[in-house]
Amino acid sequence: MADFLVNLSDYLPLSPLATHIGITCLVAQVTLTLIFNKRTRIVPNGPWTHLTAFTAHQVVALPLMIVLTYIGFKEWFFDPNKDEDGATATDRIFGYSNTNDIPLAIGTGAILLWDIPTGFISPPLRDPVMWAHHVGMFLVAATMNGLFCKHGNMIGYYYASYYFGVVELSSIFLAYVDVFHPKYKHYHKWLNAKHGSKKMMSATKIMNNLNEVARIFFALSFMVLRGVYFPYVSFRTAIPDLIKAYENPPDGVPMWTGYFLMGMISSFALLQAYWGLLIANQLKKVLFDGNDGKEKKK
Repeated sequence: MADFLVNLSDYLPLSPLATHIGITCLVAQVTLTLIFNKRTRIVPNGPWTHLTAFTAHQVVALPLMIVLTYIGFKEWFFDPNKDEDGATATDRIFGYSNTNDIPLAIGTGAILLWDIPTGFISPPLRDPVMWAHHVGMFLVAATMNGLFCKHGNMIGYYYASYYFGVVELSSIFLAYVDVFHPKYKHYHKWLNAKHGSKKMMSATKIMNNLNEVARIFFALSFMVLRGVYFPYVSFRTAIPDLIKAYENPPDGVPMWTGYFLMGMISSFALLQAYWGLLIANQLKKVLFDGNDGKEKKK
């Protein structure tokens, strides 16, 4: 199996580890989709049997987000190498390398072989904005992983644990919250329905309360780590480091990769700040107006 993945990765813009992760996610997606399908009669009927591919996607996404967040926080905030005295911009952009980095492997393999294809087959996930976002993430991860460099030089690996790790904390909560969004009417109706069974009523009440808590944690973590900290890291350190390091890049590193990363990081930073403002405004309405921003009855 290992030899097969290595050989397969030769035909894909992915490392063997990224290929392994991507195929694992894809197999899990297909398996869970079949399990949730009402024709297989493996699980009882419910919203999951109406939104099979979407439900499977969320189940696969949750552990991935937890892994990314754990590794990201561990390496970004607690790795002593991050605070090396005398480290230069060139060191941070071209001096760090790990070809078996898990966040970058997920950022390339899982997105290319699982996330993007699932977005095509699952109607609830057919969002052009998210497609563009995921394609952009894949291209950034692939560029950082050295795909376009003659000698496979990794670019900006120092920042990989933040961009493909720390920021995913909010995605842990989103993986749960998104399931019960009103636009997914089957789940939303099921969660708020009056079930005949006391056991089911108790379960949905707990899930509803958990959903409200998760919404708050999602909003707070998104605003802090994406809406504020993302632009700070990007414009305060990452982009200045790229500008300085590309004054004299290593042999085999195309200049366009630097311009590309600066452009994409800037775009993502502005997008995160914009989404952060939207969430902040929505949170303000909830806190001061009540009822999810709706005007209070007099």
